[in-house]
Order: sequence, then structure tokens, then C-alpha cells
Amino acid sequence: MITRRAHLTRRKALVVTGAGITAITLDAAARAGKSITSVEDFNAWIRLRGGEGTPAYWYSEGLIRPIKDGGKVQSRMVGMETWITPPALRTETSAVSLSRKIYFFLDEDRDDIVIDPATNAPRRPSIFVHQVRTFSLSDGAIDYQVESHDLRGIRQGGTGVTMTVTQQGDQVHVNYASFPRRPDETGEMQVRSGEVYDYMDNGPQHTDESARYQMTWVGTNLEGNIANQRGWRFGAFDDIPNAWLKTVIREQAPLWMAPPSDMAEIGRLRNTVPFPVPGLGL
Repeated sequence: MITRRAHLTRRKALVVTGAGITAITLDAAARAGKSITSVEDFNAWIRLRGGEGTPAYWYSEGLIRPIKDGGKVQSRMVGMETWITPPALRTETSAVSLSRKIYFFLDEDRDDIVIDPATNAPRRPSIFVHQVRTFSLSDGAIDYQVESHDLRGIRQGGTGVTMTVTQQGDQVHVNYASFPRRPDETGEMQVRSGEVYDYMDNGPQHTDESARYQMTWVGTNLEGNIANQRGWRFGAFDDIPNAWLKTVIREQAPLWMAPPSDMAEIGRLRNTVPFPVPGLGL
């Protein structure tokens, strides 16, 4: 097994524990050794994520629980991300990927959107009209930046993400964690949530795309919630195995059936804040 590890570039990180998130300081001397991420590793990751020239569709589903209260399920989390890396934005050591995603919070047993107790209304989905992700291989490490438009505003992120690419035979595993800094009630920038991603290419012996390309995700926050999802990659919107989700997107948010087509569309979206989605009441 060959493990390639990218540099940890931010001094603050989080540890996810049974009690929540704890901030820790990482001294430079305690950081991981020199990264040895290769061009081969980089391209294995971009291929795994998919969408090179034609869209990829990542469908995922999971559960949200409180860290306390015995972990009673609060809701299901069901949604999809559609993703493309235009050839014009791709080189051997860099890739700019454009995506759009939406996740709904549903009752544990029914396809009904849960009621948010804070508003007494259906809970707002986690929704992004665009994300622009930039990956580049530099000095043996994968540098990552992301721009996210959540309808209400645009923010930049990605700093401090550490990507590890492991290749064993014809299988590929990519792991990374993200701990974005956002303003608290006083305007001070704080790390208030954490996410850990694992992507798997299970090898070309799996001819079905969703069997070959899979992912898991865990997220937690200072409010005391923890969520998990498992996801599968598909080659077309119609292949997503959730009739309720496809109907809602087709009828109420059809833009989310495809990723942004190019940077010209991204430019138009950047100029539309807030971005209305009347079909969803947003």
C-alpha cells in the first residue's frame, strides 16, 4: 500500500469526540511529514470524483442525530450533488470543478420534510446554486479552494483541508476533513462545524458505476448534532434511485438537474444574490 499525504496548512483543527468538537492547536513541529502526493494520485482522485466533460451525479442518504439524548434520530438527510469538470479547466496537475447540490431533511419513516421547531415551518434544505472547487498539485500536496453560493450569499473556503490518497492495486481511497471558519453572533470568526469525507473507487471489476464509486460523510457542529451519509455516483439524473427526490427537483427546482455549464454561468450566478427558488419557497 502506498499512502500519499498532503500538508496540513492551518494551525487550528478540530477533534470530533463523543462530547462534540474540541478546538486544538497544532504546532508546526507536530505536523505530518513531507507530502508525497504524485501526479498519478492526483489524477486518480479527479477521475474518482467524476464529471470529466460530462456530469456526474452523487446521490446520498443518511441520518441526523443529537450527540446527547441517546442519539435519537432527528431526521433523514437525502439529496444529491451534480458535478462537472470542464475540459477547458483541466490540466494534468489542476482541475476546476463546478457543482450544484441540494439535501432535504425528512421524517425518519416518511418522505415528509421535517418541521423546524425554531420557525414552525418546513426545514430549509441545505442548498447551493453553485460551488466552484479548485484542486491543484503543488510541491507534492493537493491544494484545495472552494467558493459556495447558498442562495443568501457567497463564501470562500477550503484552507486547511488535508487530502490523503491511498492506492492499492486498482482501488483508490481519498480521505479529507474540512473545518470552515464562520462568524459567530459577535462577528468573530470561529470553527463551528467539521466534516470528514471518504471517497472510494472499488476498481474496474465493478462495471456498474454506483458499485464502483462510493462515498461516506460525517458532519458535526457546536450545536450538538452529528450526521452521517453514504453516497453513490451515477451517470445520469434519471439513474438516481429515489423517485421522491427526482420529482421534487424536476417540479420545484429543475435547475438542480444539471451542474453549472461553465464559468460564464458561474459569473451570472455570482451576480444574483439572493438567488430565488420560488418552487421551494426560497
